[in-house]
Amino acid sequence: MTILIVFLVPAGMRAAEPTTLQAMLDQARPGDTITIPEGDYEGPIRITKPLVLLANGNVKITNPSEEAAVTIQSDKVTIQGIKIVDKRINSEDATLLIRGNENVLENIVIETMSTGIQLRQASSNTLHNIQVIGKVKERGTGNDAGHDHSKHLIKGQETPKSNEIAQKGNGIDLYDSHQNRIVSNQVTNAFDGIYVERSNGNEITQNHVEKSRYGYHFMGTSDTILSENTGSENVTGAMLMETTKATVLGNQLLKQQKNPNSQGILLYEVTNSKLQGNQIEGNRVGLYLERSQGIEVRQNQLKLNFIGMQLLNSRDNVLTENVFVSNVIQAQAQDSTTDRLDGNYWDNLQGLDVDGDNRSDLPYEMNPFYLGLTDAVPPYQLFFQAPGFVFLEGLFTNGTVITIRDAAPLMNPPDSQSSDTGGGSSWVTGILGALLLLGSGTIIYTGVKKQ
Repeated sequence: MTILIVFLVPAGMRAAEPTTLQAMLDQARPGDTITIPEGDYEGPIRITKPLVLLANGNVKITNPSEEAAVTIQSDKVTIQGIKIVDKRINSEDATLLIRGNENVLENIVIETMSTGIQLRQASSNTLHNIQVIGKVKERGTGNDAGHDHSKHLIKGQETPKSNEIAQKGNGIDLYDSHQNRIVSNQVTNAFDGIYVERSNGNEITQNHVEKSRYGYHFMGTSDTILSENTGSENVTGAMLMETTKATVLGNQLLKQQKNPNSQGILLYEVTNSKLQGNQIEGNRVGLYLERSQGIEVRQNQLKLNFIGMQLLNSRDNVLTENVFVSNVIQAQAQDSTTDRLDGNYWDNLQGLDVDGDNRSDLPYEMNPFYLGLTDAVPPYQLFFQAPGFVFLEGLFTNGTVITIRDAAPLMNPPDSQSSDTGGGSSWVTGILGALLLLGSGTIIYTGVKKQ
């Protein structure tokens, strides 16, 4: 391997023999390392052989052309430490376009008026510590996120045609690209933060997306891992559609609430997947499942959402050891009678633990009356928990199937259970509860007998 220290001429300076960055790339041999001196350079550049590009100081590439600022059409390329500024609007190609395998991109800043990075038929690449900043001003990203999620299954043109109004692009966009690692990146003010379509086995870990439409958006994927990411102030934190065998683990999805249809995590036509250990807090709807089956939802924290969880036309899902705290409405379900809820914690539970096993011997139940009525007439949301609504709920749902029913809910959150007392305090609570119940029954019986 040859190491080249390339003394390039920054844009705006004169030299006896002007040398462009592209010319140096063309002259390099496969496997060479090129150290780029500090300065401003003009794109576009195209890399067609295995090379290592290292920035020595502040290196900025601006793109006055209509092509991608940087295109990688090779395997085993490494780029580190550069900044790319791209002012094209509504361009078909992203600022940085990858059409190769086993490439490594690290410590890169992209300011773009379009899509930041595209991977097209590109596999086993690593994107690490990249910052994508969308420079397009707000254009009402929330208005297209309606309740009918099936409309998202039809993908429109990959990029809108050029026009006078700039349209936001995705931060990082994968299509037909597999086994890539997207780690510790940050996306701000994009259309979708990280978008993955028809791509399998990708790992999306420790990223942060904010102020975008969907933070993490998967369409038609398999074996995708979404772990330890954060998302805030998006329309929806994570949206999975027509996806199977996904693992959603340990993410923090906070404050998706500006749009009436905002969700922390949304699953639509998802199968055989796992959601575990996620913090879903402060959203309009915390967790939303529609037409999904075989989902394991375990040990998630759903707090301070308007609606903690919604289930619609879903079946054969298992929800256990989740914590529902301080949600205005804990959960709602329609046409989801085969889902199994067991051993979750509900902070508004009126339970009774007779045998001291930290599980209530009384079930936790909610019915779908409010959801059905407000779906038909949305303004009725204003009457939430009004006395008349509560009366109607009991009147019209008496004898009907209860679709939210936790047969053995937890008396305390899983992390608050005591392990050193052998459950002694729970036994005491259970015995006291039984004595109170027995005493109340005796008093009532005695009063009736006297009368």
